[in-house]
Amino acid sequence: MSEEKKVKKYQRRKDKKSICHCCKKEFPYCFSCPCGFMICEDCFKENTWGLSNGPTWICPDCERIRMTY
Repeated sequence: MSEEKKVKKYQRRKDKKSICHCCKKEFPYCFSCPCGFMICEDCFKENTWGLSNGPTWICPDCERIRMTY
């Protein structure tokens, strides 16, 4: 892959907005799933009992298992 394509891909991802599905606020980073579900760190901590069992979390929309970090 050429350097130009790498730079463009990086810039595209950087411009993407992350809006939490729980609190509806915009953040620079959210936990996200390929189905489109996003949750901010504060809401994630608040709902850890229902989403996470340690290093993984389960998307409430599509039930995919995702890594926390």
